Amino acid sequence: MAPSYLSRSLASTIVLVLVGFLAASAWASTQQDEPLTMERFHRWMEQHGKSYPTVDEKLRRFEVYRRNVEDIEATNREGGLSYTLGENQFTDLTSEEFLATYTGRFVMPPDMSGDEEDDADTVITTHAGDVVEGHAVHGGNLSAVPESVDWRAKGAVTPIRNQGTCGSCWAFAAVAAVESLNQIKTGKLVDLSEQELVDCGRYGCDVGQATGAMDWMWKNGGITTEADYPYKGKLGTCDKTKLKHHAVSVRSCRRVVSNNEQKLMEVVAQQPVTVVIEVAASFHKYKSGVYSGPCGYAYNHIVTVVGYGKDASTGKKYWIVKNSYGTSFGMSGYILMERGVADPRGLCGLAYWPAYPTM
Repeated sequence: MAPSYLSRSLASTIVLVLVGFLAASAWASTQQDEPLTMERFHRWMEQHGKSYPTVDEKLRRFEVYRRNVEDIEATNREGGLSYTLGENQFTDLTSEEFLATYTGRFVMPPDMSGDEEDDADTVITTHAGDVVEGHAVHGGNLSAVPESVDWRAKGAVTPIRNQGTCGSCWAFAAVAAVESLNQIKTGKLVDLSEQELVDCGRYGCDVGQATGAMDWMWKNGGITTEADYPYKGKLGTCDKTKLKHHAVSVRSCRRVVSNNEQKLMEVVAQQPVTVVIEVAASFHKYKSGVYSGPCGYAYNHIVTVVGYGKDASTGKKYWIVKNSYGTSFGMSGYILMERGVADPRGLCGLAYWPAYPTM
């Protein structure tokens, strides 16, 4: 009996030693990972030009960064999505902080269907008040469209720019659409001024509408260049001496029929189109692939659709969307958003309020 008892006792002792060793190893690994993660944070700070006013704020931002990186890596490991997440200039922000700083709130009229050929005025409620906009609705009349279109490849899209913390996505989206149409019409790709719209238009860094921006260009007789009136990222005093510097003129603003991705595709085949979307919690971590949400229809951001296509590996159809968060976001500033979803409003409401300029 003694040998058997000793064997069991020895085995138990060995197990306890192994458990203790593994626990100690795990603890040691955790301790070693800490400086490595901080080192990674320092590299990220350098890459994105980040600094913090106090040590406490830096440590707080490090904790947010670490949680975001853990979420990004865990989500990518799990798979099952048609897109991947990644680090960018927003990785030290919580989702709530990002949404509060880089998106706005757009209150759309509940009865706006957009499916009539109607020149009647439409009232758009914004933080700046009720704005009356008269726009013809274009339903699309093409019998056939290409399977894919990319206006970037045609030289009709200006480089990605960064709106910063000014809520001027409406200006960037409108300017992008006008820049592209001007190139399509004239062969000249000219960078136009978002800052002129911010300073001299009705919205500033508050909630705005791309349709209102295009209407302003029409009423003003045109818009000047980015070089003539450079972007400052904040509301300034309108430089009225530049108002007659018309590099490009706009004839009108038209809406695409709402809640119809086919009609939207028909128009995008002819020129880039501005759209209103909901930026949800996962949006700011997007890195590549075809974004499929989750997101809803609480419209808080305006972007420009500059093409469409289909992913060869997954078969997912997508819109090519030009954003205004700089080149660190997504695919060098772009995001591919799923096309042909079940909801007629489109992914994140992309098909609800499309608009484009005419010349």
